[in-house]
Amino acid sequence: MHELIVMPQFADVIDGETGSVVIPSPEEGDWQIMDDVVHSRPIMDLFGGQNILKRRDATCKLIYSPVGRLGARYITTEKLYAATEDCQEEFYQGAFEDYEQENFDIFGEKVLPMLEKGVASDIYTNKYFGDITRQSDVNGMWSWNKFDGIFTKYAKYIADGTIPASQTFTIPSGELTAQQAHDQLMTAYDAQDSLLYNFDDDLKAFYVDKKLADKYYEWLLATGFVGVVEKQTGLPAKMYFKGIEIKWKKWNGVLAAMNGGTVEHAVILTLRGNWLYAADSKYGGGPRRNEAIRVWWSDDDNVWKRQIHLKAGTEIAAPQHSVVGLSF
Repeated sequence: MHELIVMPQFADVIDGETGSVVIPSPEEGDWQIMDDVVHSRPIMDLFGGQNILKRRDATCKLIYSPVGRLGARYITTEKLYAATEDCQEEFYQGAFEDYEQENFDIFGEKVLPMLEKGVASDIYTNKYFGDITRQSDVNGMWSWNKFDGIFTKYAKYIADGTIPASQTFTIPSGELTAQQAHDQLMTAYDAQDSLLYNFDDDLKAFYVDKKLADKYYEWLLATGFVGVVEKQTGLPAKMYFKGIEIKWKKWNGVLAAMNGGTVEHAVILTLRGNWLYAADSKYGGGPRRNEAIRVWWSDDDNVWKRQIHLKAGTEIAAPQHSVVGLSF
């Protein structure tokens, strides 16, 4: 379950036997996975010093300065589960026979994807927008309060000054023009501090909502930066702004739901792999607490029952190396 449901939400899944990629992920390179967080693990921050060079005057005594200091934060996990039940008639024709005859490949192909897709969608919304203090979606569509996500972490680091105000900005709500989309990226680019600016461009990325990415592509079209082929194929797999890749995310649906239907936007310029996801692939349910996925037929209730058990949590490795623009 960890390899086939959780991991594709964060990175490409590699076949351990052949070494080939079996499930490519659009999130590849954006996250680092910590797969042994039973409850919490420390994140060590090393803050280097400067201005340590001294003049060698007419004295034998050397003055020693501290080269840096160490700080500790923690990434924690929440225990999560998904549990569903369906009567036999609600499954595909012959489901019970497949399970009884141990045709588990066919049974899994038909049954498990329904649960997998739902869990994958919930992980996606929570890893970005999760806030355990937020009320549940009144429409029952979005899961956004099961564990704290990246935007909740950014809000904390902006509030405590870890991310200075000069590295934040406000994006207008509503539909953007092509020029406005370009301007938001320029604002984020210009707001980098000297350390983030001096990182190589291929180590950084813009993370934006899809509507903003669409409008920036319109700006590229209008200014002649793309050719005829690109005009016919729509939003390309890769776009760049001043040499830094733009990676669009499926944020608009949940942003609108969180804000009463208003179109909202987000731009984050940061280091690739700066976001951390904590998991525990050894955790599970069942009598020995080691079964990640459980599927069985209950004679007592006359239903199929399915469970998924997992742990999840997020953090930001170096929040200070981020520029954050929001309209919500």
